Amino acid sequence: MKKSFHLVTLFMVVCCVLLTGCTEKNGRISSVDDLKDKRIGVLQGSVHDIYATKTFPKATILQYKSPSDMILAVKSGKIDAGIYTSDELVDLIRHQPEVTVFGPPLFSSDLGLGFHRENGGLRLSFNRFLHQIRKNGVYDDMVNRWMNKGESSMPDIPKVESGAPLVVGLVSDNGLPFTAVKDNRLVGFNIELLERFAVFSGRKLTYLDMQFGSLIPALASKKIDMIGAVMWITEERKKQIDFSDPYYVQGANFFALRKNIIASGKPPEPMH
Repeated sequence: MKKSFHLVTLFMVVCCVLLTGCTEKNGRISSVDDLKDKRIGVLQGSVHDIYATKTFPKATILQYKSPSDMILAVKSGKIDAGIYTSDELVDLIRHQPEVTVFGPPLFSSDLGLGFHRENGGLRLSFNRFLHQIRKNGVYDDMVNRWMNKGESSMPDIPKVESGAPLVVGLVSDNGLPFTAVKDNRLVGFNIELLERFAVFSGRKLTYLDMQFGSLIPALASKKIDMIGAVMWITEERKKQIDFSDPYYVQGANFFALRKNIIASGKPPEPMH
């Protein structure tokens, strides 16, 4: 009787060990296909939101109002993975190596600044400015510093203290290389782009920090003059606002805690 009891106990222990091992293995992610029934985080109102909802109908899609909230959810285990833009993930992994990308790039799109449909003059002015800095080498220098070298300091750009106001809506925690807060001031590729445009146009620049999903409504109501956040040019958005000429091409990737990934992907590279 005692021998049988020990055998049953040993059998149960072995089963528990095997089941635990399987559970741990199944809980880790080896490919994008493993996310079909997992918790996926996206930025509310983003193209990533639409993609995740259509591509992973059985997954739990959790929307976040800010990039910081989504990144924190990944790091704290509230979600299994998030979708975010490739350039920002390069900087995130550089400073927070506990997270990593996995799987191939999901898709890519042109980036453009947003303008009210009735303000074609401002949009044309920005397009002329963009053409000028592409031609004189300033644009290439910006890309090299922010995207390729990963710098985080703003160059000295004179401020326009007078002139018509230019109110720009943006997302301050979008992440470098585009927009971030460092030493109590905004820095990044988009910030430099906007400050140089303010000088070009002779406008007094002010920023309005907003949630991503509030940017287009704010522009439609003329609360802001333009959208300076990282925004992909899509046909759906073009029905609501006008976009500048494309100023960058950007991809998107999944990211998760490194310890939960069986094989992480190659770090994304700037697409320009």
